[in-house]
Amino acid sequence: MKNSISLKILFLVLSGILGILGAVEFWELRHYKETVVVSEDFTEKIMLSEYLPSLKGTWGDTPIYIYDSGVPGGSMLILGGTHPYEPITTVAAYVIMENIDVESGKVYIIPHANMSASTLGMLGNAYPKYFSVETPWGEQKYRIGDRGTNPLDQWPDPFTYVHYPSGQNLAYQDIRNLNRTFPGRENGTLTERISFAIMELIRNENIDIFFDYHEASLMYPVVSTYVAHDDSMDIGMMAAMMLSATQFPMKIEASPKNLRGLTHREVGDFS
Repeated sequence: MKNSISLKILFLVLSGILGILGAVEFWELRHYKETVVVSEDFTEKIMLSEYLPSLKGTWGDTPIYIYDSGVPGGSMLILGGTHPYEPITTVAAYVIMENIDVESGKVYIIPHANMSASTLGMLGNAYPKYFSVETPWGEQKYRIGDRGTNPLDQWPDPFTYVHYPSGQNLAYQDIRNLNRTFPGRENGTLTERISFAIMELIRNENIDIFFDYHEASLMYPVVSTYVAHDDSMDIGMMAAMMLSATQFPMKIEASPKNLRGLTHREVGDFS
């Protein structure tokens, strides 16, 4: 009997130790801060909550890096990390931030569009938590996040996600997918509010051109492809032709009108 009780206590202690070790890993991933390097043209950093105050103090709030030339011109917004399990989109934003030279107009860069999703790894999919890149200032470590907003910040998922304002039924988990919740909703879920705040930035700052960076698996048909709204097909086709002629093959596809919530459709329709 004593041996049985001792064994149970031992298993309880071991379970507690393993639980603490796991909790420490989750905490470190959620609170890890990446090194940010900016070019000389960097002007200021603001938070997304400036465009929707209800995001302040939440994991939906995220930094916006502004590069203002001081010369009148166009304005551009670049999103990385819409899907943080596509981590090179954030690294691409960082590379631009490190090297950009703005001769006229303004550039807004959001490297972690869905900050909450970047704090959760791809559970059960054998993804590493981090990866490293050698840089002139040493090795830099970056997170690999999840596709959707962290359930710690938005839960539960509905049986069916009904997109606003189209009313289209989408998969239940897409309610936490930033690229299915545009144009967003001011008083909606955390993910919808992130989308709404980005749309407010676009509308208030008169953004002329908008890029939302994504990765794709090798067998996915939309690889090395621009997906463009009707209003930007001309510039997208020209960019694809120039890249194909000078650097690497690039395709272009029109944004489908019957699939709602994606940036390439809703940003064009609602701005």
